[in-house]
Amino acid sequence: MYLRSLLNDAFLTWWPIIFVLLGLEILGYLVFAKKESSVLYYDMLSLFFVGVLCIGCLGFAMLTSVGLMGEVRSMLGSIEKTKDLPAIKEALGEGVKKVVVQSADGAIKVDKSTDRSIQVFGTYRERVKAGVEEQVLQKEQVISVHSAGDTMYVQIKRLPEERGLDSFYPRMNVTVVLPQEVQVELRDADNQVIS
Repeated sequence: MYLRSLLNDAFLTWWPIIFVLLGLEILGYLVFAKKESSVLYYDMLSLFFVGVLCIGCLGFAMLTSVGLMGEVRSMLGSIEKTKDLPAIKEALGEGVKKVVVQSADGAIKVDKSTDRSIQVFGTYRERVKAGVEEQVLQKEQVISVHSAGDTMYVQIKRLPEERGLDSFYPRMNVTVVLPQEVQVELRDADNQVIS
């Protein structure tokens, strides 16, 4: 992975060398030609390859001038990893009779337990960019818990998304374990009751 990233960076940095090599090839031909008055001839295939090289180099020059090469480097040097969500356990107060679980993504699994607490765990996909330190998710980035009267509200948050040329929308697989004796209501991102 490191070698691939290094080669990509080297190519994206040194692409103007193609023009220099093309000029050196022409000069070398003229210097080493055996004829007294050397005339440079290009056939159609040579013209095609020179045209492709020129258009490619001009394209890279345009991408560099408008700042898109950083986005291209980011796309080429990133990988996706599956990581564990932080394990979360919240005790239920004595007066809590109902738990409302709301998810921004709607993809949660609910299990029951005899333990009088709420537990949240699971996995998520994260894009790791070369040269950027990996971040560890904190509890506050995954859920928020609030109580109002005899109801506890558990909000499963959506992870931050990256937008632009290199868009990324992280996915989570979340399991919520709730007490058996408590009434449960599941809601989606539009606050519609699922069950």
